[in-house]
Amino acid sequence: MNRQITRRVYPAILLLLVFCSACVSLERSYPEIRYFVIAIPDRGDPPGSTGERILSVANLRISPRFADKNFVYRNSESGYETDYYNQFLISPDLNIAEEVRKGLAASQLFKYVVGPSNPLAANYSLEGSINALYGDFRNLNAPMAVLEFEVFLHNEDSATPSVVLQKRYSKSVPISARSPEALVKGWNDALNEILAALIADLKSMKS
Repeated sequence: MNRQITRRVYPAILLLLVFCSACVSLERSYPEIRYFVIAIPDRGDPPGSTGERILSVANLRISPRFADKNFVYRNSESGYETDYYNQFLISPDLNIAEEVRKGLAASQLFKYVVGPSNPLAANYSLEGSINALYGDFRNLNAPMAVLEFEVFLHNEDSATPSVVLQKRYSKSVPISARSPEALVKGWNDALNEILAALIADLKSMKS
């Protein structure tokens, strides 16, 4: 009799254990995805433009290696990895293009700084490509935020529009920690420095 009861009880216990393990796996918590944006410092509303010309800033191109929203980390000379749980809120090329327009508008070098869909006839058009956008963690004691940006400025007023400025700007900014927050701050600083150098080059062209 006891053997019969045991034979009935054991399968029931096994089924209960399987059910409980399934419940545990279903309720297991995973890290939440966090979203970030690159943003240059807000300098407030400019008092007024000193320029009379219109600049159109096209949407930026970006290397396919860094086009995804996932953060990219470089951990060796040829090794990279992506971080699914820390991402850009929007595509990084759209994010950076928006900040470039904002920074150039704040420079007051142009009467208007517009996007490619704006109907205003531009005197100059700026195209650009993002060649590098990653966290450089090859040296664990000296992590860096890397941003490389190349621009082409076209003069649309000439009979045959020509490139009047072509330059590559590359920044590697030391960051305080190997964290998403520190990396985004490093990218912010890198973009701010690149915009300052670009604005200085544009001013030298006008002088």
